[in-house]
Amino acid sequence: MPARVFFFLAAAICFLACYAQECPPLLAQTVSAEASAVKCYDSPYYLVIAKELRGTAGTDILVKYKSRAGETLPCVYRVEKEDFEIKNEWAEYFAGLKNDLLFLDSTTGPGPSGLTIWDLKKREKVFEDSWSSPCEIQDHWMSYWTETGEATDKNCPEKKEWEAHGLGAAIETRVILDFSDFKVTRTTETRCSPRQ
Repeated sequence: MPARVFFFLAAAICFLACYAQECPPLLAQTVSAEASAVKCYDSPYYLVIAKELRGTAGTDILVKYKSRAGETLPCVYRVEKEDFEIKNEWAEYFAGLKNDLLFLDSTTGPGPSGLTIWDLKKREKVFEDSWSSPCEIQDHWMSYWTETGEATDKNCPEKKEWEAHGLGAAIETRVILDFSDFKVTRTTETRCSPRQ
């Protein structure tokens, strides 16, 4: 691979990865003494434990419910009676926790990732979409970018250069997701983004 192409791909991946860390807000991470493949994310009411899978991409997620705010629970992936386990489906990884909503991301490279949101009180999946960063999250809503159209030479000046380096392109629109009903509203903001 020519150095110029490698640099371009590395820069695109870094750009997307750096933005992905901004949203949703991450919790402090603890690595389990039991195994380095187990990471824990502690919040006032939940302990989220992510266990990397061997031989495939993604993690299994175990949610432990605290009996009181701030309770300290051990960072150990052991399923117990009151726990909620989410088995890996699409190479998901922990992306964040906001109030009772758990955000999982399935990243594959430049372009959109899969976004899955679980309501931990209801113990159910409440939303799925594809998303790209940057994004913003508040108590009752979040914004992110999602693919909404085909890139052409006219609406995406970078398209030819990206294609020369083996990438594709797509048009994305910034959308607002309302947490009260999980309705998505499009804004008027659009952009052209690379695709792997």
